[in-house]
Amino acid sequence: PRTVDGEILDPIRFPPDELKQLYNDMTSYAVAGQYQQRPAPRAGGMFQRAWFEGRIVRAAPKGTIWVRHWDLAGTRGGTGARTAGVKLGRDPEGRYYVGHVVTLREEGKSVRKTIETQAALDGKTVHISLPQDPGQAGKAQVQDFVAQLAGYKVHAEGETGDKVTRAEPFAAQCEHGNVYIVEGEWNTLYLDELCLFPASKLMDQVDASSGAFTRLLNIKGAMVISDDVLRRAAQPAPR
Repeated sequence: PRTVDGEILDPIRFPPDELKQLYNDMTSYAVAGQYQQRPAPRAGGMFQRAWFEGRIVRAAPKGTIWVRHWDLAGTRGGTGARTAGVKLGRDPEGRYYVGHVVTLREEGKSVRKTIETQAALDGKTVHISLPQDPGQAGKAQVQDFVAQLAGYKVHAEGETGDKVTRAEPFAAQCEHGNVYIVEGEWNTLYLDELCLFPASKLMDQVDASSGAFTRLLNIKGAMVISDDVLRRAAQPAPR
């Protein structure tokens, strides 16, 4: 048994210098799975908890463009998948803000009512984003949602790729210090799920974050983030 974290199992077969080179060619997530036999590194999986230290703010700046994306699930109660709605914004400087998160384990009418109520609370300036399942049933579901949310900016689009692939662009912004979190009672559960992903059982909030980020990039006027903007974004946001 290993006596210290990271101890080499067979230093003759894989000496430290060789392992160091292998580590340099991989992410910390891959190293944890392949070399430490853990599904995620101790500091976090695809998302690192340290990335968010000092990045909890009281509010996003004026001029922030907002999207709330809903990851839909059809379960009631229990410990299974939830419906999650993540509100994500981009400020004029290209910084991103997780502004609010809603989760619930309900079905049908209860989910629709929650989405409608949250839309009213968010206001009509917030874009609403929904996933569209393939097939006629998915189209019919989206048509019902759009009709129910008349007067709001609603967009529905099919999702491609697996959950990890969809999360990578958002994770990259988090890693470079370009994502802030507006303080709220939901913060702890949100960060816990992010930092366990993709080893966690629940991935709804991560999926909703990925969807919101993708939608933000496609809204008219979306910015191309330059290195200069990233350097400025790495500085602490005003509280």
